[in-house]
Amino acid sequence: INGRMKRRRPRSDDVLFISALAAVLLGIGLLLYTTRILEGASGAWPILVMAAGGALLYFALVRGASIYILFGGMLFALEGAFFQAGSLAGWRLAQSWPLVMATAGAAGLATGLVRKPGLKAAYLVPSLGFLGLGAFFALFSFKWIKVDFSAFIAAWWPMAIIAGGVCLFAAYGASRRTSRRGKGGTDPSRESGGRTRGRTKGP
Repeated sequence: INGRMKRRRPRSDDVLFISALAAVLLGIGLLLYTTRILEGASGAWPILVMAAGGALLYFALVRGASIYILFGGMLFALEGAFFQAGSLAGWRLAQSWPLVMATAGAAGLATGLVRKPGLKAAYLVPSLGFLGLGAFFALFSFKWIKVDFSAFIAAWWPMAIIAGGVCLFAAYGASRRTSRRGKGGTDPSRESGGRTRGRTKGP
């Protein structure tokens, strides 16, 4: 009986969470429609993406699913929020696509922060790369830089090599830090235990 009660409780918790998430996001979508902030129901499709992301995050954080589920939840939730904000701001995908890349980088950073106590090179380097590239291309797609993109690349393309070297330095420093922890990390309880054992032994 106790085993059945334990099984029913997680299932009921899952139903409650998913129902609450669906109710909140559905209410937000209907509110955007009734207040005419969004014209037409098709403009609220990012809410479905956020709902999928919220469900994946629940199973990753509460049910202990794999890190890939966690990253998928972060990606869906952040990308859905971005597309919803872009729809409200009137951005076209041809203009805002670099920010999609930057949002993916933010999802990778968030995954590394949540799952691991410290950011590792496997999360830090590609995430910062996506963030940097997204921010760089956004400068041109949103016309924040008045220089022609081809002319800029022709003059400043060596900066890509420098940025790659900086990323490699960051990966090298992160790997050295983890290797030092692995080599020098001794268990103080074992040392104290060994000392006490040595003292208790007779001459």
